[in-house]
Amino acid sequence: MSSHRDRPPLLIEPGFSRRLAAFVLLTHAAAAAAVLVLPGAWRLLVLGVATSLAHQLYAQVLRRAPWSIRSALWQPDGTWRITLVSGKELDATLSPSTFASVPLVVLNLRLGRLRRRSLPLFSDVFDPEQHRRLRQRLRIEGAARDQDAAPA
Repeated sequence: MSSHRDRPPLLIEPGFSRRLAAFVLLTHAAAAAAVLVLPGAWRLLVLGVATSLAHQLYAQVLRRAPWSIRSALWQPDGTWRITLVSGKELDATLSPSTFASVPLVVLNLRLGRLRRRSLPLFSDVFDPEQHRRLRQRLRIEGAARDQDAAPA
């Protein structure tokens, strides 16, 4: 069986996702509807939902925030190299809480002891072959390397 060193690097450059935009809009609309039926200071809560919606659209959907992930490179040794919109490059490791399914992959990346970033990727972000390769590699390798290296 081949080792992880035989695998080529996998570059993910997420673009605009209509599915992510729809998901963010629907969940925030549902939250706003739930807040509107509450008695009391609902206006303040609606303001919080609107602020969250604006932040998610800016940072995750449109990826315009300086801290948004522009690209993620899964290197052959199992480490990740992420590039932010600001141009800053960071080393990361894959968290065991990463989720992979056919319609959605959520990469949870650790940037150190306390810093984490999530990269939600709906299937409309990249071509089907790249999506298949990412899910396959996550299933085979995943975060197993990080769990083996973790101190007991």
